[in-house]
Amino acid sequence: MDPTKKYLCLNILGFKRNGITPKEFQDYMLNVHAPHVGGLLAQYGIVHWSMTHADDSTPEIFNKIRDGLFANLAPFDVCVTLVMPDIDTWIRFKEDDFFKKSVGPDHQRFADTTRSQMMLGWYQPLIKDGKLLIATGLDGAAAPAPGTAGDSSAPVSARVSEPVVHI
Repeated sequence: MDPTKKYLCLNILGFKRNGITPKEFQDYMLNVHAPHVGGLLAQYGIVHWSMTHADDSTPEIFNKIRDGLFANLAPFDVCVTLVMPDIDTWIRFKEDDFFKKSVGPDHQRFADTTRSQMMLGWYQPLIKDGKLLIATGLDGAAAPAPGTAGDSSAPVSARVSEPVVHI
């Protein structure tokens, strides 16, 4: 990816169809559907594509981090992440005859598309291959959170324990 360009990211938050196990869902998506659609995604200019699958073990694993800050485990079976230069990339991909005749209909074999949700936004990588891609504070610590006393745009009188109110 060109680090000087802005990329659009589509996250498809999906559910498996009734009657298949999480393992069957994951196996189908990775071993049948992904090879089926991957070439077409690349052909139309998708620059990053990944899948994150939940299974029967992930709720118990999540309980290890559940607290007041991380309290709600999303109910989705998969999060598919697609990064592209612009929305026209996705529009052209979906208009392709192979998508219409084969890729789109294939979803009925494994997904409950009536429950899927989409999240569209701007892709901003922050760490890649273990390397921080964003600026930090001078001492190597993370930069101060916006609106806190360490933030240079915050009022000088604000103490760390006080929220900064912008009027």
